Amino acid sequence: MSKRQIQRCGWIVFLVAGWLPCASSAQQSPPASTSLPERYSESLKLYQSRQYAEAAAVLEPFHAAGPDGMDWHWNLAMYQLACYEALAGQKEKAMQALMASQARGGSVPAEHLATDTDLVSLHDDPRFRQLVAEARNQERLWAREPGQDLPLVPDLGEDAKIAGLSAFWSEARFNFAYFDRQPDLDWNQVYMDFLPKVRATRSTEDYYRLMMQFAALLKDGHTNAYPPAALNDAFYARPGLHTRLVENAVVVMSVDDPALLAHGWHVGDVIVKVDGEDVLRYAAREVGPYQSASTPQDLQVRIFQDALLTGHAGSRFQVTVKNAKGMEEERELTRLPLDDLKKLGHEAVSFTVRPDGIAVLVINEFEDTQGAKLLLANLPRVNASRGLIIDVRANGGGSTPVDLLQMLAQKPIRGPMIRTRTYVAADRARGVLPGWVDVPPFEVPADSEHHVIVPVATLISAQTFSAAEDFVAAFLAMHRGITVGESTAGSTGQPLFFQLPGGGSARVCTRNDRAADGTVFEGQGLHPTIAVSPTIENVQRGQDVAVERAANALLARR
Repeated sequence: MSKRQIQRCGWIVFLVAGWLPCASSAQQSPPASTSLPERYSESLKLYQSRQYAEAAAVLEPFHAAGPDGMDWHWNLAMYQLACYEALAGQKEKAMQALMASQARGGSVPAEHLATDTDLVSLHDDPRFRQLVAEARNQERLWAREPGQDLPLVPDLGEDAKIAGLSAFWSEARFNFAYFDRQPDLDWNQVYMDFLPKVRATRSTEDYYRLMMQFAALLKDGHTNAYPPAALNDAFYARPGLHTRLVENAVVVMSVDDPALLAHGWHVGDVIVKVDGEDVLRYAAREVGPYQSASTPQDLQVRIFQDALLTGHAGSRFQVTVKNAKGMEEERELTRLPLDDLKKLGHEAVSFTVRPDGIAVLVINEFEDTQGAKLLLANLPRVNASRGLIIDVRANGGGSTPVDLLQMLAQKPIRGPMIRTRTYVAADRARGVLPGWVDVPPFEVPADSEHHVIVPVATLISAQTFSAAEDFVAAFLAMHRGITVGESTAGSTGQPLFFQLPGGGSARVCTRNDRAADGTVFEGQGLHPTIAVSPTIENVQRGQDVAVERAANALLARR
């Protein structure tokens, strides 16, 4: 057994270190001075030292008190309690805790429940076998979609295609968190409109392209349809270079493929046409309609940085390019398969100290804790510097870096304000429509032992997305420093993932989040304290104007 966690594209909600609302009850409350997360953290340490009975004793008062607030928090704690009791030889107490956890919807997948070695002493109990059977039945209904086991074939067939469309429509209808942003969207009519379009597709590839267009109508960066992995090279192959829109022109920002460098490609080249067509018109027709995005700036990133030059691996196309001297040239590009592109990747994190004494920490993803570890390893150098720049301009998210925030915080860090949809079948039968439930904010303590003491500036852009935006929102809410650059993407939340026929998949955003201070950034983005955008001349000269503005601002504060 390990620490239980619920992971999403933004915050990770831990059952440790204060990441839950407090659990309490008027009937039999735990000590008022302690909360469930605090006591859970204590129980986990006891468990890790094999003091199972003592670990169980810590959580038993919360079992007696019953759930409070969001039940799934309590459910997870009760599952842990069942593990502690089982390991301590208290089989009946373990069964009672486990049944309490599972009675409110369960807390772990059925297969995990069936194979968790901490619960092996319960495997002969008929009640345990019944819990596993019930969990599997629930998953068969709620964790599976119609047609999801159908294999990938060149053309899925009409029934499978309609099943996938229907699954997406239904999951969005009951779970999507942002219909209020599109009051004129008739989701049921959209579904009806797409039925004949789905029937008209003649291949699985065309079908998934249409599904991407269907998802894009919800205008949310965390609501997407994805093709089967076997088709990724038909959708996402691209040349070994990166572009973005700068001053309404498509500018080459990096040339990663050495073969392109040998053929005269340079950072700062401007792509004017694709296969003879104006690049902006091409993008609007061939790329834009298939991109799920929450804001205009998010859509711009997805079109011009992510998808503009994508297509079938090995396919070639012509581009008209204007070089730094203003001369136009015709060039040919070849789309590389994803395996080749992975070899051209950039560093995920880096740390340097500039000659002016400003430390720069670049974190391009929050898929792991590399960024926080690098900061911790260089903390003495950071605190001896004249200021710290944290660059998350190219950070597309992962899991919110709690440990990084804790090193920046001076006071406890408040989690986001969360709303999610709620549905009660009996209420609907009485004519009461689905509503909303608000999740109480929670707090995380600052790291008192490892603390950044110098002024901080965070660099942001429209590529700053999901968990990276959660980081920026928390950074701003704690008034820890300034932000420099461009508005963030404006998209976060907890997506519900599900499978589609032929091996494809989809997700629907289920949470409507705001920053801890109430700031609404979903559908808007977080705007910088100091707005800075590059020019074409900046790119061609290799000038990073956002870094320079941030450094100057930090130096002025010393």
